[in-house]
This record gives sequence, structure tokens and C-alpha cells, in this order.
Amino acid sequence: MKNVSAWLTVWSVVVVGCGGAHADDLRVIKAPASAPAVTDWTGFYIGSHVGGAASDNAWNSITGGGTAVAPQDFYGHGVSGNAMTGIQAGYNAQVGHYVVGLEGDASFGSINGLARCLVGTFACTSRIDELWTLAARFGYAAGDLLVYGKAGAAWADIHRRMVSGNVVNVLEASETRAGWLAGVGIEYAFLPGLSGKIEYNYADFGNRSLTMSDQFGNLADVSIGQTAHLVKVGLNYRLGAASVSVAPLPGVPLPQWNWTGIYVGVHAGGGFGSNDWESATGALLAASSSGGFPGRGDSSGLFGGGQIGANYQVGRWVAGIEASAAAADIGGYAKCATDIGTRRNFTCHNELSSLGTITGRLGQTWGNLLIYGKAGAAWATGSSEVQRAGSASRFTESGTRWGWVAGTGFEYALSPNLSGFVEYNHVDFGTQDTSYVDQFGNASEVGFKQKLDLVKAGLNYRLGSGAPTLGAGGDVPLFVKTAALQLGWQIEAGTRYWGSSGRMQKDLNDNVQPSRLNSRLIYGDQTGHSLEAFVRVDHASGLFAKANLGLGHLVSGQLNDEDFPSEVNYSNTISEMRDGRLAFGSADIGYNFINDGGRKLGGFVGYRSFYQTGNGFGCRQIATDFDTCGVPFPTNFVGLSETESWRGVALGLNVRAPLTERLRLEVDAAYLPYVNRAGFDNHWFRADINPQSEVGHGWGTQFEAILSYAVTDRLSVGVGGRYWYFATDSASTIFPREVTTSPMQFYSERYGGFLQTSYKFGDVDPGEAAARGITKASPIAVVNWTGLYAGASVGAGWGRTTYADPFPTPVTGDRADLGGALLGGQIGANYQVGHLVAGVEASANWANIRGTDTCFGAYPNPVVAGFNCGSKIDAIGAFTARGGYAVDRTLLYVKGGAAWNRQQDQFNAVGVGGTTLESTRTNWGWTIGGGLEYAMAPSWSVALEYKYFDFGASSAFGTSVTPELDGVNLAPQSNKLQTVSLGVNYKFGPSAFARE
Repeated sequence: MKNVSAWLTVWSVVVVGCGGAHADDLRVIKAPASAPAVTDWTGFYIGSHVGGAASDNAWNSITGGGTAVAPQDFYGHGVSGNAMTGIQAGYNAQVGHYVVGLEGDASFGSINGLARCLVGTFACTSRIDELWTLAARFGYAAGDLLVYGKAGAAWADIHRRMVSGNVVNVLEASETRAGWLAGVGIEYAFLPGLSGKIEYNYADFGNRSLTMSDQFGNLADVSIGQTAHLVKVGLNYRLGAASVSVAPLPGVPLPQWNWTGIYVGVHAGGGFGSNDWESATGALLAASSSGGFPGRGDSSGLFGGGQIGANYQVGRWVAGIEASAAAADIGGYAKCATDIGTRRNFTCHNELSSLGTITGRLGQTWGNLLIYGKAGAAWATGSSEVQRAGSASRFTESGTRWGWVAGTGFEYALSPNLSGFVEYNHVDFGTQDTSYVDQFGNASEVGFKQKLDLVKAGLNYRLGSGAPTLGAGGDVPLFVKTAALQLGWQIEAGTRYWGSSGRMQKDLNDNVQPSRLNSRLIYGDQTGHSLEAFVRVDHASGLFAKANLGLGHLVSGQLNDEDFPSEVNYSNTISEMRDGRLAFGSADIGYNFINDGGRKLGGFVGYRSFYQTGNGFGCRQIATDFDTCGVPFPTNFVGLSETESWRGVALGLNVRAPLTERLRLEVDAAYLPYVNRAGFDNHWFRADINPQSEVGHGWGTQFEAILSYAVTDRLSVGVGGRYWYFATDSASTIFPREVTTSPMQFYSERYGGFLQTSYKFGDVDPGEAAARGITKASPIAVVNWTGLYAGASVGAGWGRTTYADPFPTPVTGDRADLGGALLGGQIGANYQVGHLVAGVEASANWANIRGTDTCFGAYPNPVVAGFNCGSKIDAIGAFTARGGYAVDRTLLYVKGGAAWNRQQDQFNAVGVGGTTLESTRTNWGWTIGGGLEYAMAPSWSVALEYKYFDFGASSAFGTSVTPELDGVNLAPQSNKLQTVSLGVNYKFGPSAFARE
């Protein structure tokens, strides 16, 4: 937490500085007199929400249960989390500016968590399927905005299980646990009776005793503590509100649509859910020492397809039927039957190849917006397989499953026969018995339970005479070139495709000698493809909120699994990576300090969630421990998997700069001062440590930039890039029958480019309206860059250190990939002649950029080969000259000069009887880069900047702990770094950016 103050300092520079700007610096858009009447919040309302949940599980103690679960050293701790969706209903009463109310809500999901209990011998799991709350709300209304707090009661429907790869007992129980709830939120009324909200809740369910039973009738009382954090984004409809049938959402003027008719369309999206293998007969039951077949795992993936349907409208109500079908790649793995004697388990895998629904729909129109619910039948085709390493038997099944579906969605008419929609579906296929047969004819009946949550977006086209028709005044063209009435708010919603690459890394140290590195796994070069939905809401007051949700696949990569002496000879195996999963989301609330038309500069606080699973198939030894995968293991077996979730608080800056009437640059930079890391490792060939729980906390950074082009005043397309990095400060795991935990270090990095399209509702930025000829563009200000300036910046950095290896070159290692965050400031001066600008600048940044890897993997003695090396950069600075070309408000520039960093290099020689050697020095080098600076207001500018650094070699250090290492330079021979940053600058002087 020591870095929080550094970030708050940077943020406060912007807040305080902008607060002292001239009146004409900060022309905040005011809601015009023609805006709708102020909202009266009194009345009953209903609504729905989506969001994310994280729950903390403390398994405190146990009594009873027989000798297999003796109570000593029972404690285990884990964190669970997942997406959720739900409904709410309530009543508000408003007196003056104050609003009091009562609200109940229900959230549904599959919030799974894992802890290792009883000195690590049991995998103790918790799954929350439902969360209910009943709370009083008290808030303050400022026009259409309501800021509120809430407090009350909460209930959770929780299923608990204790499973071990070391003993046969499987203990289970379900409970509905009550607790208390507190939260805060903001809600905004976009139209009479229609409002959106973002809300945070904290629920504490206390420490309670739960009676659990195993398959032999043994009972145990287990004391468990439970808390939960919930982040929700929702929509409310106030019953009895004035009709808006004559006041459609802006963006498409009157007249409105008639939704009656037949339509066809396409859609794409992602799904997540749970797979439960609940029972088995025959050969699979005989292979399980527990007398059952428990297997539970997550499932996720992507799908895409089409739909056909028909609607019939009466007044504002629309009823319809729809059939959809999609190709899918949704699947997951789970540990199933376990043989305690051999400590081997079956790996169960399910994959859906297609799915569809047949549903009825019922909804209500809001101008050109249709809000609807749907329910009906669902089907899916797919296959499952069950196999165990070392066994020739491979059990498979395939077929079509049927279940039910319920969901909700929004559809918006974009043209006379084209509409776009976003939809959520919950699908439940129940528990069905299916015959699994191996290649030798052995059969088992397996009870399989499956649930899915699907999120999709798409387009519908209305056919022939069934296309939407215009009502009265139908001769009015759809898009008229007239200025719409200002409402004081704008919503931008859209979708993205993100192509990315990244890595997961974990370093495991010894529990007895914590300075000794026992193993390292790097899930590297993971190529990812994901689909993402996003939304942003801006209010004329300067308040804004934004959120996104993405799901995807990790399709390729390479896993390096290293084990270090003295347990074994140095071992380094590689595995083929595929069939991984990716999910992420965020929710932010912020305020624009500069809010001048389309120019916006704001700070925000938010929530981040990042989930990924990497799967390694097969195994091949590339070092000298030929007892481990010396004979390559086939790649049709999954051998190792890592699943991790990072969740935390984000503090950030957001900039929107209209470069031209149609081009807009948006930059979003966030520092995450605290993140929780929860994960588990699957050694699929070792039932005793499958799954292995891992817990920790740390920090992170996220940076993204988007260049968008306004096709119309409301429709935009764009291209962008992003970089994410997470690392732990403290993390651990506990192995079976070990009393003390093993320290761990985790790193996670993902980066890539994306394509997006978006659509705006509500007010239109002046520049974009001018681009369509709806309004006349304002004259572009003449900007003079001459003068002194100072500012602050936030950003991210990544790089690599390499080592001179005097021994034979190993297949991997001898380099460490670095990543992390930057916070700092700069001061400089510019001089402008015509369009040309020259200047000098000095900058300094606090940094937390770090990384580790293996050096000298081919050390002559394989018994002690493989050393942990790494670096951490604490500070970076530069003295640069820059030259640029100014166009309107934009300055494009290049820069270069001298650079320095403060760097700590480490080399771990514990494995050969030495210590962990450290050398902290200041390295000097050079930098080159470039950027774009944009004048936001008379004294304020923002800059998006990239820099490349080369710091040469670090100062040499060494050790003589072994003859082979005597005289060897253990410091990196090269240190190279790249950074991106978002800077905010204040220009001194009475003329500031002069306007003529």
C-alpha cells in the first residue's frame, strides 16, 4: 500500500490544478433549458443487473468426521469469484432532495472458490449459486442523478464440498446463510421512468458452524467464515411513470417504429458456466476409491450464429417468437474419479460444438428502444471424454441435450429495417444420465449437470412487408439534419474484437528454506482472441461511468515447467498449449475536470477483474532430468493447467481528445494499488495436489489508447491497443501434510490490439455533429506552444534483461521479461516558429517494473544447475530534446536524449550453498521516442507518449561459492525497456495557449 500515496499525489495535481484554472479553461456543458423535467424518484420500480462477485472463505476448524479428518491444523483460506446477473424491485419516496426507499434483489451465478484445508490434504470448495438482499436506501437527488447508500440483510445459497486425493472421504453440505449488507451507488434517470445504476455492496455472513456428511455417514461440524464483495451495473423501470411513446431516445427522431413483422439476423457472444459430473456406474465407478464420481469445473467459450423470429406490437407492448442456432466452442476440464492408492485421477472434459434456443419474447418500447424478456427451450450438441494418464481406456460420449432458457435484452432500431441488440440468457440443462463407452466396449452411466450464462450482441434485418413501418408523419426522413434537443447526457455502447498475447508465470519457493526456489512455470506466448462489450455514460455535470465485459479463448502457446535442485536434477519440460480461456471486466465512476464539448479529461475510481486458464498438453524434457518426461508424453493428454483471477481497485485518468471533426483519441491509464490474486494449479497426473490452491495479493497497471473515426454523428469505428500487467507482493500455497506454507510469486501480462464499433445515444458532441453537417463547426483555436510547462504522468513499462552465459547455451532462459507501472512528473520548455516546435524536457518516474527467469540452465553440474536471476527497476528518468509539428490543437513530436534508472539485480545461489546476491545501482543510457500532445484548454494539455530505453549493461557483481561461478559476471549484460504514458501538463504564463 505504500505506493497508493504516490498515485494520489499524481491524481491530486490534476484535480487541484484544474480546479484553479481560468473560467474559460473549463467550459462545462450545462444542461439546456429544453432538457426534460427533473426526475421525481417517488414510486415502485423493478429492474435487472449484471456484475461480478468476489467472496472470501475462511475454513476455520472441524470436529468429528472420523480419523480421516482429524481437527489439527485444519485452517484454509480461499477467494471465490465469478460473474452474476439478477433482478431487483423496490420503492422510493422523495422529500425535497432526499430519497428514502426499500429494495430487494436476487443475484444468480456460480461463484466458485477453493482452499486447501487440514494441512493441505483436502480441497475445500464453496459455490454460491444465489445471493439475496433486502436493504433500506437513503440518498440525495440532484436533478436526474441520485447518490445513495444502503444497508440491510443478505442471504447466500452455498454448497460446500471437501475432497481429497489422499483419503477416500468426500464431505458435502448445502446451507442458506444470513448476514448483513452495506453499500453505495449512483443512479441516473435517462428518461421518465428509466434509469441506470452502478453499485457496490459488501456482505458479511459471519463465522458459522455447518454439519457436513461423507458417503459413509460420518458427520463433521465445520466452522466457516464468509464475506462477499459485489459490483453491479443495472437498469430500473419505475412503474406508473409517464409514457415516453411520443419521446423516443435521441439519435433517431420521430416518428417511431412498429416492431410487427418477420426478421432474420446474426449474433456472436461468449458463455460461462459450470459442469458437474455427479455420479457414475460400471468401470468408472470401480476406478474411484471414494465410491462416487465427484467432478466439478468451470466452462467457458465463444459462439456465433443466426436467428429468425416474428414480432407483433399492440400499443407499446411487443410479443414474439424466436429460434436461434450457433456454432460454439464452449468447454472445460474437471478432476473426476480418484484412485487413492495410485494417487491418480480421471480427467473429465466437456465441449459444446453448437447450441440454440426456441423462445417466446415479451417487451415494451421506449421510442426506438425495445426492452424485452424471453423464455423457452434450449439445446446443445457436444461431446465429453474421460481418461486417466497411464490407462489405455478413453471413455467418450456425444449427443444433443435439452433444457430451458430465460433471459433479457435490449434492441434498438438503427434504420427502417435494421436493429442492433444486446442480450443475456441463462441456460439450465439439468442433470442427465449419459452412457460413456471406451474403445474396448466398457460402459458407464454418468450423471452430468450443466448450466451456462450467455451474453451476445447482434443485428436483425426485417423482411419485406414485415419490416418496421413509420407511423404518423411517415414522410419525415429517418435521419434529418436538424439539431436534437440537448438532454444533458450521452451513452456510447459498442463491441470489440481483441487479439492479444501474454504470459502467466509463477515461482514456487521452499516452505522450509524460503530463499530456495523449487520450481517455476511460465505459460508463455499465449495467443488470445476475445469479444467484448462496452458502455460509457457521460453527464453534462462532468460525471461519467464506464464498464466492459469480455470473453475469449487462448489458442496457442508454450508451457515451460522447471524444477530446481536439490529435490531433483535440474528439469525443464515443455508442453504444447491450447484450449485456454480468458474473461475480464471493469466498472468505473469518474469526474471530468475538463468537460468542454468533446474534450474531456477526468479521473476515476473503479473495479477490475481478470480471469484466465492455461492448459499444457503433453510433456518433453529439454534439460537433464530424463526421469521426468525423458520419454515424451503424448499431446492428447492435458498434463498441467493454471487458473487465476485478479480482482482489485483501479485509480486512473481518462482523456478524450477530438483531433479533427471525425477523428478522436481516447487514452485510459490506471494504476491498481491493491489486487487480490486467487488461483489453482491442476497437476492432472497427481490427484494428491489436484487442485492446488494459491492465494495472494499485489498490484497492477492497465493502459489503453483508442483512435476512433465518426462514420456518422452517432456511429463510430476504431482501432486501439492495450497493455495489462499484474504482480503479487505476497502469495503462498500449502502442500498436503505440510504445516507451513510455501512462498510464491506471480506475474501476469497481456497485451494486444483491438477493433471496435460503437453507437451513441443522447447528446452528440459538437464536432461530430458538425462532421455530419447538422451543426456548424466552431472555429479551431490557434495554439501557441511557446513557454514553460510542468505536469504529471501515469503509464506502464515492459522490457527484457539478458545475461552473458559462459556455459553451453540452454534452450530457454538467460533472460528475464520485465513489466510494471510508472508514476511521475515532467518539466520542460517549448519554442514555436510557425508550425515547428522545439523543446527540452526533464522527467522522473517512480517505477515498479520487475521480472525473473532462469540463468545458466546448462551449468556443468546438473545436480545444481539452473539459477534464479531477475531485476527490479524502482525509478526511471530522462533528459531529452524534442521537435514537433503543430496542427490546430495537436502537436506531433519526436524526442531523444540521455536516460537513467535505479535498478536492483538479483542472482540466487542458494542451491549451491550460497545466498541471494543483490546489486542496486544507477544505470545510464539513452532514450528515443515520440508522442502526440493535445491542447485541452488555454493552460492544459495532455500527451500520449512512447519511449524506448537502452541502459546497456548493469554494474558487474559475482560470487566464488563454486569454482565454476568464480569470475563470472552475474549482472545483466543488457537492459532494454519500453514505456507508454499519459501525461497532463500545465503551461505557465499569462498568454497560455493563445487564441486568435
